Amino acid sequence: MKISNLFKFSSLCISFLFFSLSSIAFVMLIYNGLILLLIFPILACILKDTRVSKDFKKGFEIFPLLTFLFLLAVRADLFVVVSSLLLASISAKFVLSNDPKDYFEIFVVGLMLSLLSSIGTIAFGFGIVAIFFLISSFFFLIQTQFKNSIPLKKSAPDKKDIFIYIATSLLFSLILFFSLPRFTLGVIHGNPIGAKATSNFSEDVSIDSNPITLDYSIVMRIEKNKQNMPLYISGLRYTTFLNGKWYKSEQKEKVYPDLLGVFLERTMKKATIYLEPNNTNVIFMVDYARGIYGNFNLIYKDNIGNLFFETPFFKTVKYDSFFEDFPLKEKLSNEDLKRYLDVRGVNPQIIELANSISKNSSKQTDKLNAILNYLKTSNEYSLNPTARNIDDFMLNHASGYCEHFATAFVILARASNIPARLVSGFVTTEWNDTLKYYIVRAKDAHTWAEVYMNNAWVRIDPTPPSQTQVSKISLFADSIRMFWYKNFVTYNVESQVRLFSNIQETFTNFGKNTLNLVEVLRSNIYSVLIIGLLILVSSLIKKRKRNQIDIITKKIINLIGNDKSENETILEFAKRKRKDKELQILLNLYYEYRFGKKYWLKDAISKMIKDFQSQKSLLTN
Repeated sequence: MKISNLFKFSSLCISFLFFSLSSIAFVMLIYNGLILLLIFPILACILKDTRVSKDFKKGFEIFPLLTFLFLLAVRADLFVVVSSLLLASISAKFVLSNDPKDYFEIFVVGLMLSLLSSIGTIAFGFGIVAIFFLISSFFFLIQTQFKNSIPLKKSAPDKKDIFIYIATSLLFSLILFFSLPRFTLGVIHGNPIGAKATSNFSEDVSIDSNPITLDYSIVMRIEKNKQNMPLYISGLRYTTFLNGKWYKSEQKEKVYPDLLGVFLERTMKKATIYLEPNNTNVIFMVDYARGIYGNFNLIYKDNIGNLFFETPFFKTVKYDSFFEDFPLKEKLSNEDLKRYLDVRGVNPQIIELANSISKNSSKQTDKLNAILNYLKTSNEYSLNPTARNIDDFMLNHASGYCEHFATAFVILARASNIPARLVSGFVTTEWNDTLKYYIVRAKDAHTWAEVYMNNAWVRIDPTPPSQTQVSKISLFADSIRMFWYKNFVTYNVESQVRLFSNIQETFTNFGKNTLNLVEVLRSNIYSVLIIGLLILVSSLIKKRKRNQIDIITKKIINLIGNDKSENETILEFAKRKRKDKELQILLNLYYEYRFGKKYWLKDAISKMIKDFQSQKSLLTN
């Protein structure tokens, strides 16, 4: 085989290359270095139908295995190993195969690559790659499965055909996507390669002078009725404060969905949380939570109610948080009350400070208000705190951020004989009005307090409020990402049931909807008449143009002869009758007029036809 012919790929090779490229683009969303896999399909196209592919058939058969063993030997990541194995497999099969069944297996393996990479990324690029994959898959299947059974044109398709192919492909793919049965196989934790933790949330709460840098990365999105601002999302609750640090409970038990009713409580208000990858396995819930619901095998719960996933996630995970607008009533034991009044290790001067703040107050609410007022007037909020520790913050009125304020409040409350604890999580005021959801960013990480009043834990936030403006362009861009993730990435059997229910409701209320539509049309009758008139005029103009084209076409055919077959074009008919040179100018104008839509050529064409008809009449006479 000549070297010059190596890169003259057939249409089959080109469709395979585009299909492989779209499959590789999926895994590149997880690991950019996998672009090197493109060498596999390129080599497959070069070597297909050559003597090399025939003489070394066994070598191509074991090529995927050799690739797999090599990557294991160099200790490549499992995601890289599996992706490379699948690409090597479809490339080797393409070289060796000519059977439509084998090509369909290539399509299935390429589909597996797309599924492998769909780890729940909310990246907008995933949607673009998915569309590219759908189109390339359609052309690959047409080329390999239907070419022999469908009389495709030998020439390249025109713009109209390409548009029809793409539109049909997308429509067919969307129908399959939304209608195929969905099965729930449990939550996949995703692949850690390239996973970026977006959360500033930390399980360790220490009081020090480290500054805070605002990070605008999105931590989660929360679908919820916009009721009040701000929205508190709790993560962890702490009981013990020693040596300038808060400690959470290390006692955890496994909780299964079928054993703990509150875990699956679904009768309260619901917020759907789309949680981005982060450095913790803490389960975040809308404050005053009652329970969660998600596709989890089990979760962990500690002795003060904090919930945890089995392991941290490296993909966006979706679950529902059920809540109320008021705290849950619960009776604490004497032992629990002692834990929430514990002031061991607290500086005696701070105990005296608490007594002086609340000495004129007898009621709990009065004491709490006095403490809040003291912190508000005595301390300044700053992301670059001057407070070296909690003593410096409280006794020397040094500046600090939310952890300083919340810790000081809890200590002062406990010293005033009010059970209190620390809560860490997020607080957001950013609302996306396009798709009705909250956006929670890393900068929204926050710490506040809870006090035990009237047999319930009541939230109190002693930190001065702050609010950040976000551009409308940023909100609009995130709406697109949220729409993609909500309607495609996390589309499951529950979404499918909801979709079919909406369709059924639409048909059920068809009569009512029709009457409403008629009423709308009646109330806008003049607008409807004008639109209808414009459509009618446009239709008549197009019909007139078609009639004129048909008349001119018939006249040109009559000039050439009277035995044109249905499958012949006018140019082919003229060549067969050996009149193509004689009528060359007329035919060129005709094609410009008809297919180039240059309708102003009509008069020139009509004049030329009359001239040819006159010449033909003179020759006949």
